[in-house]
Amino acid sequence: MPTIDRTEIIRGPAAITFNSETFYSKGDISVTIEQSTFDKESDVFGIVGRSVTDRQVKVRFTPVGEIEALTVLYPYGTAASYPIGSSVFGATDTGLTITGISNKLVIHNCAVTQMPPLTLGAGTTAFGECEITGLVKRDAEPNTEASYWTYTESTNTIPVTFNVAKVISAQYQATYMGATTTPVDAFTIDFDLTLAPVVADGIGTIDMRMQDLQFSTSWEPLAQAASFPATALAYADVAPGAEIFSGPLTIATTTSGGISFTADQAAFSNMDLIWSSVNNLNGPLTITSKRDIAGGALDNLFTVSAV
Repeated sequence: MPTIDRTEIIRGPAAITFNSETFYSKGDISVTIEQSTFDKESDVFGIVGRSVTDRQVKVRFTPVGEIEALTVLYPYGTAASYPIGSSVFGATDTGLTITGISNKLVIHNCAVTQMPPLTLGAGTTAFGECEITGLVKRDAEPNTEASYWTYTESTNTIPVTFNVAKVISAQYQATYMGATTTPVDAFTIDFDLTLAPVVADGIGTIDMRMQDLQFSTSWEPLAQAASFPATALAYADVAPGAEIFSGPLTIATTTSGGISFTADQAAFSNMDLIWSSVNNLNGPLTITSKRDIAGGALDNLFTVSAV
């Protein structure tokens, strides 16, 4: 019968180093090598072969919640740095290293392709799942492993830079429509990033360019200000064809080290009102992003910073 040597089974946690920052994950760190192919077909035999047309490496993890390295996790809100059409991989390759106890994977050319959603409240940590994508290195042969990654097996020391004091859960409030409200539950902020691949025949995807970026946020506000429902109804009273109401939005905490999310303009999208013996009058309120052009220049779509 076959036998198994348990000491040869590779497993264990790891840390990620990317863009000079170290990240720890709440759960698994997953790496998926995604290959696009085309089928070679015969009317007599059907599919007789498949050939690779593109290769991308997807790294997904959920940051533990240390509120730091925010410019690395949320790089695209700054209009001047990433205007529509700009390269997100840039002129210089940025590597990502996954360091485990007994192995190490280095992906040589990476960029954030999904910014982690934010959940801001006293009973949760801040970050959702992040995705970082690796492509072929700049000016490198696409048919060699070293153009994408380097994998080694050895005994390693996982970086220990974790700072539990930076994992901050706190009370947050939103300032919008001239009122400051506290949510019934945590604020949620989602980011919708659309990237257009730059493809070269015989190589695959060599870059991605900024095509669109939006955010949306929702919360159920407590009606602390008696005028808040009336104000919201007034802002919703817009004639068909007219621009919907928008204004500055801030979601922040007074706790030092927490997160401040700000947008110069955010559009009033939806709001529910509920008459109930068990629910508050204000139901969920949804606010979406809006590009703001001031003085002939785009303002930042949003800013995520530490308090």
